[in-house]
Amino acid sequence: MENRLSLHGLTLSWPEGFHVMDEAEWSRLRVLEQGEGAGLSDPERHMIITLGYKQTGVFSAALLNTKDLAKNMEKQIRKPMTALGYQLEDWKTCTISDREVEGFRYSYTVQNVGMTAESYVIKDKKEIYYLHVYMRTELLAASDPVWKAMLDAVVLE
Repeated sequence: MENRLSLHGLTLSWPEGFHVMDEAEWSRLRVLEQGEGAGLSDPERHMIITLGYKQTGVFSAALLNTKDLAKNMEKQIRKPMTALGYQLEDWKTCTISDREVEGFRYSYTVQNVGMTAESYVIKDKKEIYYLHVYMRTELLAASDPVWKAMLDAVVLE
């Protein structure tokens, strides 16, 4: 994986087929309420990856943990996705760049196409990073290993 995208100290690498989303593609997603972000798309694999970043204050950083952040993220995603048949599938814990992180997998339907998504939150001092993937459910067997390899290659400085 030679292609790299960095966002405030988090670097994501990806295999051939993905491209960094341009402004028009990114604006159609409407994924960020606040903070910064970037996205990758692979039209052949029918996968979209998004990264989000925001910085918290000292007090919030001391109080927040990744489990609470993941639960809050799930609530924020669930609300608008309910109209698309949102179903929480599983809470997840994994290691990204030597940090144990929290996340979840969910499914929904858009334009009669079953979709599966996974979201993770990484807290590093006052920095909070969000990683999301959106995949067609019917292509999950091929897409999941690509996503896992990308997570394994994440570097957080």
